[in-house]
This record gives sequence, C-alpha cells and structure tokens, in this order.
Amino acid sequence: MTPKWVWLAVVVGSVVVGAFIEAAEPDQRRLANQAFMRQKLALSQGILEGLTLEKFNLVTGNALRLRNLSISNVWTTAGSPDYRRNLTNFQASIDGLYTAAIDQNLDRATEAYAKVARSSVECHRQVRLDRHLRTVVPPK
Repeated sequence: MTPKWVWLAVVVGSVVVGAFIEAAEPDQRRLANQAFMRQKLALSQGILEGLTLEKFNLVTGNALRLRNLSISNVWTTAGSPDYRRNLTNFQASIDGLYTAAIDQNLDRATEAYAKVARSSVECHRQVRLDRHLRTVVPPK
C-alpha cells in the first residue's frame, strides 16, 4: 500500500498544476492542458498493461492516481452540468475498476476498464461540445 503522504503529494501537485493552467495565457494553458491529459493517458495505459499481464498492483496503483487526478482537476468546478455528470460517471467507473482489481477479478476489472474508457470518451465529447457552443453562442 502506498503511504498517504504520496497520495497527498499527488493531489497537491495536481492542484498546483491546475492553478497554473487556469492562470496561464491561452497558449500556455493549452500546452499545460495537453501535458495533463498525456499524464492521464499514461495512467490509463498502465492500467491496460496491468490487466493484460494480470498485475493487479499496476491496475490499482494507476487507477488511484487517475482517480486523484480527476478529483484535483480544475475542470471539476467548471463546465456544464452534463460535463460534471460525465466526470462523476468517470470517477465511479474508476472506483469499480479499483475494487475489481483489489478482488483480483480479471473479468470484472476488464469490464470496468471498458466503462472507464467509455466514460472518458463521453467526457471529452462533452468538452468539445461545450467548447463549440461557447464559440457559436458566446456567454453573456
């Protein structure tokens, strides 16, 4: 089990990165956002590696890190109600994945990973839709 201070460091670091992203100029914000998303992608790849090799410690570790990033994410307080609903679904999917990996149930963990991927796609779809709507109908 990873010490609590490691998780605290991940959360604090993510909040600092999130604050930087929010305060940055548009181009800097976009680059910071891309780096943040790449980090989430790397964690997702680690989960898939753990499932493929039946290394449940890889699954649980990467799932926890991914969950923590989604909690500290600056976008959790922003976005439309649909986005927040998708984010909640994403977090619940990760929780299911973590539980299945703790139980070392490969079938359930694989199904849970599919839900994580599906909810991630839905979140990104919602972000693109919200961005499009902001450009078509600027906020008042």
